[in-house]
Amino acid sequence: MGMGIGQILMMAVLLVLGLVSGLSRVAAAEEMVRPGAVWRDTAGQVIQAHGGGILRVGAEWYWFGEDRTPVVAGGLDPAKRYVSCYRSRDLVHWESRGRVLALGEPEDMKVRFGGDWILERPKVFWVAKTKRYVMYFHADAGYKAAEVGVAVSEKVDGPYTLVKHFRPLGQESRDIGQFVDDDGANYLIFESRPTKGFYFARLTEDGMDVTETAFVKAPLEGGALVRYQGLYYVIGSHMTGWKPNPNVYATAKALKGPWSEDYGDLCGGYVEAEGALGFAVRVDAGGDWGREDEGAEAGGLGYRCGDGGGAEKRGGGSLRGL
Repeated sequence: MGMGIGQILMMAVLLVLGLVSGLSRVAAAEEMVRPGAVWRDTAGQVIQAHGGGILRVGAEWYWFGEDRTPVVAGGLDPAKRYVSCYRSRDLVHWESRGRVLALGEPEDMKVRFGGDWILERPKVFWVAKTKRYVMYFHADAGYKAAEVGVAVSEKVDGPYTLVKHFRPLGQESRDIGQFVDDDGANYLIFESRPTKGFYFARLTEDGMDVTETAFVKAPLEGGALVRYQGLYYVIGSHMTGWKPNPNVYATAKALKGPWSEDYGDLCGGYVEAEGALGFAVRVDAGGDWGREDEGAEAGGLGYRCGDGGGAEKRGGGSLRGL
């Protein structure tokens, strides 16, 4: 009997985790990705990269995320929100590059929506036309503004400077994700609750705005997208906040669809994700991952990252296999 797509994806989970845990050729045997565990950087400090995203630059990977270091312990300004950056060559050992964005609530947002400044889910894109790095993030005030913020930097590890904030396509935007297609096109993924779905919106050439590309009518949050062997896989979680729920997926040959109508359970009913999906990134694994057949493409889709419930108390992000 042939395997269903859910079984194939579950095999991808095992393959990716197997590749990661088989890193003995590049790291000590006890050093591996432990799904769901709090992760520490190369200096032994808890990684602060909640709701993050990963960008590959040459042979290096850069992981951006919310820094939720306690204000008192970290000596931080309570009026600001912070984004941290980490660098790795193997997706296991991460070196801190410091805080690349420290931002208070924009005054015009404060006037319109009041306080309770929120900065979540930072995603960084390389924009070839301007030769700059562009960071998108969920910008909000008490979850009433539902906007994205845009910050730029000449260097991948910052510092980043705010340029603007707005509602993409004029729609509410809460959970956001990122996707870079095989042709290098950059896409913002954002969930818009009034529409009961989420958008794939292509960044303009300068990266400062978006244009509508596709809309997926499914009431999900934490949307992520990967392309693998000719298919697009869209992944999302049900709107249960921090409460665990099985992530689901659908497939299509083109971003505009048609998408498979029945969303499959990504984990076959055996695993529930604690918190919303953070991001997914495809890993084409070769020698860097300790495989003997260097240059061969990995059979897995890559990483899924999600913070567990109450992650702001525990500190640290955690990567989990897809």
